[in-house]
Amino acid sequence: MPGESVLDIDLAVDGDPALFRSALEEAGVERATIHDRFGTASVQLRDGTRVDLARTRSERYPSPGALPIVSPAPIEIDLQRRDFTINAAAVVLSGERVGELIHPPLAIEDLERRLVRTLHTRSFRDDPTRLIRAARYASRIGGTIERRTAADGRRDRRHLLSLSAGRFGDAWRLLLNEADSTGALALARGLKIPQSREPPWIVPTVASRSSDSPELFWASIGLLQRDPAVVSWLPRSVGMTAQERKALEAGARLRGRRRSLGSMKRPSAIAELLGAFPDDALQAAERVWSGASGAAIARYRRRRSVVRSPISAARLMEIGVESGPAIGRWLAIIEAAVWDGELDPNDTASVARMEQRIRYSR
Repeated sequence: MPGESVLDIDLAVDGDPALFRSALEEAGVERATIHDRFGTASVQLRDGTRVDLARTRSERYPSPGALPIVSPAPIEIDLQRRDFTINAAAVVLSGERVGELIHPPLAIEDLERRLVRTLHTRSFRDDPTRLIRAARYASRIGGTIERRTAADGRRDRRHLLSLSAGRFGDAWRLLLNEADSTGALALARGLKIPQSREPPWIVPTVASRSSDSPELFWASIGLLQRDPAVVSWLPRSVGMTAQERKALEAGARLRGRRRSLGSMKRPSAIAELLGAFPDDALQAAERVWSGASGAAIARYRRRRSVVRSPISAARLMEIGVESGPAIGRWLAIIEAAVWDGELDPNDTASVARMEQRIRYSR
């Protein structure tokens, strides 16, 4: 639920996590997911708490962007394989070292200084999604990406091409779902992540106004991208969901109507045009478009919730309109008259004149 905080616990187990997982299941688990290849498991308790279990391990990447080959290793080695220093600290929960904080050099200092720093210079080659995570985490902690880490990212961003569309899409979607997605997107743009993945894909600065959900973001890309073929090449490259692709397509279609929208004078004509588009596209356009077209969309979105027909289909039949297509035509005429200010739904005399017009037209 919005506003509720769900506890998310990460546990590293030196040894087989199956026994620990069984204990958690006995404590009351809603569901469990096991990934034997990586020695990990996820369980969810009845109160919503999520517990991620991972066997302490080392990793070897056979090629940039490939999934790692893992093998068991002690916690000190496990921490060294993490993505960033601020994510590489652990508290010992059992045994002789209980309570001890284990971390690589600079981990605590970087956390205090709000710096995102990789643990080694090949980090982005091993896993290019870390470049997207760097932007996410720096935005989340209100910090910056450490200078050498940023330089490594610029050097190795070409390896984003080695990711599958699904892996890239999952990582990018998490960025757009960040609480401060605007800041995360700005950092991603600075690292040139979009065009490193797909050279024609440019993210204008103004797109950050619609970065607070994946659907709004992709609608804004459709609105701002000059290449009408974007709807065919971009979704395949960046692993869009069906809803995200629909938002992109709607934005591209709306872009194609921008010129005619800006020249329209009658509110009813504008309402008819814009009524065919989902709200994601309209909301994004209101944010990223300036001029007459952006203003027209803003007026439409403000008014549409209060524009209503004062004459129902049932009332139309009472005054003599035959059921069928004629009902739909008259409802459209009535709504257009309300949009254009020719009919005041709150004025009984105005409504009576419209009903008289309907009677005389039969």
